[in-house]
Amino acid sequence: MLSFLLHIKKRLYIYVIAIFIIALLLGYYVDFEHMNIMPVSIAAVFIMLYPMLTGMEIEKVRQAGKNYPLIVTTLTFAYFVASLTAFLVSRTVLAGYDELALAMVIMGAIPCSNMLIGWSGIADANVADALVIAVIGLLLIPFLSPLLIFINGGVFASINVLQILSILLAYILIPLALGMLTRNAIIKKKGMNYFKSIKKYLPGISALGILLIVFFSVAKVSRLVLGTPTIFLLVLAGLFSYYLIQTSLSILFAKLLHFTYEHGMILILGATASSQAISLSLAATVFPSLTVFALSFKPVLQVFYIMFLIYALGPYLKKYLGSEQNNEKDNKRKK
Repeated sequence: MLSFLLHIKKRLYIYVIAIFIIALLLGYYVDFEHMNIMPVSIAAVFIMLYPMLTGMEIEKVRQAGKNYPLIVTTLTFAYFVASLTAFLVSRTVLAGYDELALAMVIMGAIPCSNMLIGWSGIADANVADALVIAVIGLLLIPFLSPLLIFINGGVFASINVLQILSILLAYILIPLALGMLTRNAIIKKKGMNYFKSIKKYLPGISALGILLIVFFSVAKVSRLVLGTPTIFLLVLAGLFSYYLIQTSLSILFAKLLHFTYEHGMILILGATASSQAISLSLAATVFPSLTVFALSFKPVLQVFYIMFLIYALGPYLKKYLGSEQNNEKDNKRKK
């Protein structure tokens, strides 16, 4: 079982492809379309975050909160640069498809928030920094997102503040509190060396949450996707245009600001990903069905793209931006 957890982290893309195919076929024959996947999404995000926050050294959060250049740059990309990019894509690639264009606008206006923590852990980035940015980003959603959607989409969408607070509680605070308690209990009972020995398995547990999100998101829209492949191709083109622009800009700024890989990857992830749970719940209650369809399918494409960033582009980014881990190894060799 433990070797499986290491393998799933290393070869996550293989498992995602398998789950994607299974969900696409099963969703065509079994009715998932009317299923409420919000409880599953909450459970899946919890599975992603709880192990990561258990493995995180919470005392580092105070230091992370002082990393102002990273915080400001990531939030600027997550809200304003992302919204501008989404607006440009919605008016070019998705021109004439208003409902799909609206999905792009919503995606650009609602940042990654909770998912940033789990992805950062899998990417071996600084989880403490990701936690601080995720909490601040989530708190800003009720104030900035409706305005950005109104400006870029011509629609004013009100977001319930209590809903955002409940999401904050479910997605961030509860996993954080339980993670701290679990970590302290393990260290107290087994010692720090034992905790460090099991810490390497925690990202594999988080990956199980990703597979859950992929399965139910794909199964829910399977009949729509297979019935209207043209729409899928449009969504695919729009999303990857968005990802390409955001990734290129964020890598450039990470280099210009001298962020190491551990911090630069947080900027890149924060610039490209968006919150599935919040955007989908908003769209499902306010916007048309094709908008919901595009946002429902987005997590699958997002998972594939982020896995590309982590597993394919990651080694090159470590060389391009420089890695703290590599620097430590070099210093030890010199000594």
